[in-house]
Amino acid sequence: MRSTKIFYLIMFSFLLTSCDFSCSVGDKKSKLKTKTVSSEDNNALNGAIIKNDIDLDATGVKLKEAYLMDASRNLLEKNEARLGEKIYLVIKLDTGWVKENGKSFIGASERVVTSAGRVVVSADDIFKDYELEGLDAVDSKLISLSAVITEADPGVDQFSVQFRVWDKKGNGEVKGKYTFSLKD
Repeated sequence: MRSTKIFYLIMFSFLLTSCDFSCSVGDKKSKLKTKTVSSEDNNALNGAIIKNDIDLDATGVKLKEAYLMDASRNLLEKNEARLGEKIYLVIKLDTGWVKENGKSFIGASERVVTSAGRVVVSADDIFKDYELEGLDAVDSKLISLSAVITEADPGVDQFSVQFRVWDKKGNGEVKGKYTFSLKD
């Protein structure tokens, strides 16, 4: 429980000029159209449920589900958020990260780019503070990265989020991107 609280605290502490991101947990069902990956695709994605037009790839892990949630932890029906409202990417794994003494050692990066091509966030390793002690292996099977746009250039309301989560002790990796827009 202690590691989970520390995990959330550190992730919520990241704040940049126009965007911040964090790590958290959540699970709710929705009527949102989903894509179930077939066996013809990457085996790491076989049977995975991917929502919200998230484009992703996985290697060395078995992905269970990926979707977006709003600040109230509800599944997003549309990839939209208000200015100042967090949007969460949730990645659930069945198996994956190397475990050492009940800990997993993962890294995560996130890059947010405006439709005009301006990078508003570039975080190279969100879990850098856990390099030595690791994260609870059970907790690390459910990753949530968030972004919030706190200010936007005039006329810019579309954003692309590129993400990568990787195993620092093995070859497991989940990477991809999604887009969202600001709503009035």
